[in-house]
Amino acid sequence: MDYYAIPPEDFAKHRNWPFTFVKDTTELNQRAARIMVDLIKANNEAGKPTSLILPTGPLDFRPWAALSNQERVSLENVTVYLMDEYIDDDDDPIPETHPLSFQASFRRSFVNRLDPERRFSFDQVKAPTPQNARQISDEILGIGGADLVFCGIGISGHLAFNDPPEPDDTTKDLDWVRNCTTRIVLTNRETQTQMALLGTHGNWDIIPRRAVTLGVKELLATKTYHMTFMRSWHSGMMRRACFGPITKDCPASLIQRHPNVEVTCTAVAAQLPIINVTLDVDD
Repeated sequence: MDYYAIPPEDFAKHRNWPFTFVKDTTELNQRAARIMVDLIKANNEAGKPTSLILPTGPLDFRPWAALSNQERVSLENVTVYLMDEYIDDDDDPIPETHPLSFQASFRRSFVNRLDPERRFSFDQVKAPTPQNARQISDEILGIGGADLVFCGIGISGHLAFNDPPEPDDTTKDLDWVRNCTTRIVLTNRETQTQMALLGTHGNWDIIPRRAVTLGVKELLATKTYHMTFMRSWHSGMMRRACFGPITKDCPASLIQRHPNVEVTCTAVAAQLPIINVTLDVDD
């Protein structure tokens, strides 16, 4: 089976997951907001806390803030774990004045937009650092995994900043990828290129090389794993991760072993990627 050739209407035939197709990123962000608000409201009614693992960049959290305000949702028992954060050469998070600061982005897009009555502060946001990496890992695994993670896939097949091992690295197999925990990483060239294209409009010089990331182990411990795909190149990466072989060369393929996966996909990401075709070329 050529997994790149699977049409979107056949996705559910190959994976017993809920696949939801939306028009564009606006609808995707609105759907993510609805899911998070409904989860928080249900947990509040049951007297339970809510824990979320969230990316910074792929999702716009302004609709979540707006919906929380509109429906007067209490967020006092919500904990947000950011997937990753860039660090400098001294092992400190890059300053929030840096354009790639994930903490600053989350503060602007969500925290600062909430009414005070929602009872949420930035103290409830936990970003991984070199100093708290073990604590964050133990905390997430100690609660049996977060309630929900929203996660995309990088062009390298990475989850968070868990890039595949370099081709000449024979010390890291699939089990290593599956069991890696929160730690300092060096992002690979593919991931840096993606960030240069999408995050800095081609300015490679301001992209930090080092970061701290939640590990695949913490991500896959999450009770509900919600994948989001929104970009044109996601059409190939999504099919590789969701329907291709499970391999260390594509860490995201490990989502196939998760017991509770949901997928939301835009029209542009659902389209078929370019596959093996022969083009007619005029002389």
